[in-house]
Amino acid sequence: MRRREKPDENRPITTGDLTVEGMIHAATVRSPVARGSVRSIEFPRLPTGYRGILPEDIPGANTMTCFGASIPVLAHDSLSYAGEPVALITGPDPVLLEELAAATKVLCEAEEALFSWESFSSEQVAAKRVAVLGDPDLAFSIAETVLEDDYTSKALEHYYSEPQGAAASYDYDKMAVWCATQWPYHVRDSVALVLGCKQEEVSVRPTRLGVHLDGKLWYPSLLACHAALASFVCGRPVKLMLTREEDFLYTPKRARSSVNVRTALGRGGDLAGLDLRIAINVGAYPLLAEEMLGQAVFAATCVYACPNLRVEAYAVLTNHPPMGPFGGLGASHSFFALETHLNRLASLKGEDPMDWKSRNVLHKGQTILTGEPLKDEVPYAAIAEKLAAMSDYRRKYACYELVRKRRGGRGEGPLRGIGFSFAYQGSGPFLSGEDSNAYTVEAVLDKDLHAWLRTSAAVGSDGVLGIWRRRAAKILGLPLEAISVVPPLTDNVPNSGPSTLSRNVTVVNRLVGRACEAIQKRRFRDPLPLTAKSVYRVPRPILWEEGRVRGSPFDTAAWAAAAVELELDPWTFEPRPIGVWMCLDGGEIVQSERAAAAVRIGAFDALGACMRERVDPTERLGHREEYFRYGLEPLDELPPISVAFLEPGRRAAVKGIGELPFNTIPAAFLSALSQAGGAPFTSLPVAAAEIIRATETP
Repeated sequence: MRRREKPDENRPITTGDLTVEGMIHAATVRSPVARGSVRSIEFPRLPTGYRGILPEDIPGANTMTCFGASIPVLAHDSLSYAGEPVALITGPDPVLLEELAAATKVLCEAEEALFSWESFSSEQVAAKRVAVLGDPDLAFSIAETVLEDDYTSKALEHYYSEPQGAAASYDYDKMAVWCATQWPYHVRDSVALVLGCKQEEVSVRPTRLGVHLDGKLWYPSLLACHAALASFVCGRPVKLMLTREEDFLYTPKRARSSVNVRTALGRGGDLAGLDLRIAINVGAYPLLAEEMLGQAVFAATCVYACPNLRVEAYAVLTNHPPMGPFGGLGASHSFFALETHLNRLASLKGEDPMDWKSRNVLHKGQTILTGEPLKDEVPYAAIAEKLAAMSDYRRKYACYELVRKRRGGRGEGPLRGIGFSFAYQGSGPFLSGEDSNAYTVEAVLDKDLHAWLRTSAAVGSDGVLGIWRRRAAKILGLPLEAISVVPPLTDNVPNSGPSTLSRNVTVVNRLVGRACEAIQKRRFRDPLPLTAKSVYRVPRPILWEEGRVRGSPFDTAAWAAAAVELELDPWTFEPRPIGVWMCLDGGEIVQSERAAAAVRIGAFDALGACMRERVDPTERLGHREEYFRYGLEPLDELPPISVAFLEPGRRAAVKGIGELPFNTIPAAFLSALSQAGGAPFTSLPVAAAEIIRATETP
């Protein structure tokens, strides 16, 4: 569940609070059909001061691009989902604008929409990743044990602190744009393309980002294009804020996934073959599709040693609103499926999953999917043992497993279970190529011995700023108050890439250190002020070939395990978590209290997605009935969450840990639920009626 943040005068204001003299508002006119084309748009009679904006009013390109995929700014010739923007209306009264937008008649030539995705046609495949290692077919043909399961994950709403929006106004000779975004330079380039102007003629001024869960990578750019277009046409400052209902219905959700997992065990009971088929429903447009597939493929193969691997991953187009990442950028889909499957496999073999995984986890030097040896040792043993001590996992698992085996049907007494999951979070370059993989940070030491850090990296909390400032202060030998971070206006700071996968505390933090070290080397030889830039480029980009992948999937990796204990309500059979424990290898932890708090917040969000949050996978996805039905988990129903970190080594790097709750907790939760219910479950959240049927089945 997402929490509202306390106001802080030292941080940027929210988009909704932004005001500019003479500002008017904009509302969106949307497609009434899921697929087809626009025949005509008839605005109602607009009062004085109100104006309609159509695709032909766009001075530049009617396109926004991201990772090679494109989306229309205002759709016309081809409509791809119900609610797609087709026109804008501007005026001074936002309430009246909503009424005028609703009264606008959009006449369309409708076509049959595509909503199925678990079974899909070739025309629905927007991207594909296939990688093979060894001989999986031979491994399965001679295997002693073969187990196959299908796992599905539902769509999730990000539920931001405020609905998404953007504002735009000319500031002398530049178009100034305000929005909450993880990628300011993508906003700048998108707006420039739509306005047909130079990129330097657009200034992006990020507003407060807040908790985003990777939902603000590209969509803010589309809203910024709408606001900038309206400002260009009207010649006035314009703000476009989605209503809470619009935000729920039309902004990207966590993509739904279906993962088929087949495992082959040899005579000793160890992993001999692994075969996964991953389908991710990306909705109407495949923005970030290749990146999500790449993350999902590696998450499925980079934890356990297996000589024979095959992974097929597909991004599937449908006529639902665009869907994308949610805390994990694709990796969480695979970790959820594989970890749950391996827990079930160990249980069927009569073993504790923690012990079975200890025999099969990757070790330094063993081959990964790219055919290369693993560079660093996976700290599985240290993490698992510490987690077992924290949670009393081994005793509880043995007791609950004994009760499960002896119980026939519903039985008597509390139904309890405990689950375990292990995963990593990679940090470094994108996996979908070299695009957007260049990062730059600039440091300046002025004559007053005050250091200024310049980066466009968007931050959701002051904790990241503190990490950068402390690193700069330590290298330069200055007090913390002598270090400042320049506001990330694109015309004042270099391009530091998108803020995702904890790159702010890994890549950007490393660049801050390098820039400050360059200044320190010159500090007593050259006159002040001194300026230094540090640039990161991918040393070995991932290369996808037919049936093969090469390169390094991450620069550094943080590792974690989670245990979730729960019981079933004796009356409703709804799962009630009793406790959650996490142990992490996060490298150097700069501020342990802040880091533990961030992990706990992520765990709250991950638990909410396991228990209650869902958008039903039907043709009515995005329908307003879903908006009224959707709910977050109440705070008073969440269990205690314990977080511990491994002691880092002397030269440990700072690692990203923000995605680890989403990569570990869902599988641990579902495994605990399966043990408590006495039956395997393969999808989250699980309806109480399904649990009752499972417990009553002999």
